Amino acid sequence: MKRLTFCMVILFAMALVGTAWAGEDKEVQSPLRLELDLADGTHIIGIASIESIPVQTSYAKLDIALKQILTIKIDADHENASIDLRNGDKLKGVISLEPIKLETIFGRISVGIEHIKMVRVVSGGGTLPAGDGPIAFGGVNWIPLRKMFEVQGDKLVSLPQARPGFNYGHGGNGRGPWIMTNIDSAKWKNYSAEFDFCMLGEEGGTIMFHVADFKESWNESGWSSYNLGIGSDGSWGLSCMYNAYCRVPVGYGDMRADSERSLATGKGLKIDQKNGNRFRIDVRGTSIKVWADGVQIVDMQDDKMGESIGGKTLDHGGVGFYWTHDSMGWIRNFSAKAL
Repeated sequence: MKRLTFCMVILFAMALVGTAWAGEDKEVQSPLRLELDLADGTHIIGIASIESIPVQTSYAKLDIALKQILTIKIDADHENASIDLRNGDKLKGVISLEPIKLETIFGRISVGIEHIKMVRVVSGGGTLPAGDGPIAFGGVNWIPLRKMFEVQGDKLVSLPQARPGFNYGHGGNGRGPWIMTNIDSAKWKNYSAEFDFCMLGEEGGTIMFHVADFKESWNESGWSSYNLGIGSDGSWGLSCMYNAYCRVPVGYGDMRADSERSLATGKGLKIDQKNGNRFRIDVRGTSIKVWADGVQIVDMQDDKMGESIGGKTLDHGGVGFYWTHDSMGWIRNFSAKAL
């Protein structure tokens, strides 16, 4: 058995299936799907044939279940790994594995560890609609707004160019790169989304979920969603708003919403402008849970989620991202599943 290290990100360790009328949660073990990034740039997805990873640390030999692991970061010597667990523990050690066997869409394959640059683990879960949009990425279709976007390797990247035909700018109908999927989709109701989110520059950005409405022009009523705002200094705030827009004919000014609520705030995120930060958002019923780099920062119930305000109800809708003003950024390793 050859001793090598590899990097693994566990996106979802298990799916929760609710008994809707009884109000009970039942834990279900889901099949694990591996996403392999190979050294030559190849990306392969398949069902895993292993359930745990043997790790030799300086003090003990461990066998760690995949569902307990958040990340395993490869060292330059390809002999040692830094392992981040979902509960916040961190380990260092050497991993020994036979070639990984996967069931893929093109049959069963076996990939030697020496070819693997990174492995991500995603548990099975309910499927969500891909939605409409010109950019396919992470299993869904995206709509670029205000500025252009493109897929570059394993990233969905904002571009500095304004979207053709849009009246861009502070004195126009909006600014900044925005991108959305499944706006107002009733089938995006109870779901989990996970991704790397990178903010370039000093302006910060926002992650949106349960996006019930959004208009490209900030002079048109519409923006209704939950918003996780992230500052470049590591501060963050969770809020929601209904029908937010600039109440002037053109240009920025008098930005108000029919209603908005601040739900949670915090500090201390370590913003990584090189590798991005890993986020996971689970919404199920009125429950909202958020993790940043494996640490849970939000665990709350929003009892007003089902209320209709200004004709908008924030109990459904897809996800979106934007970077403040004219700053740039990207997302990577996006996945979403129904809960």
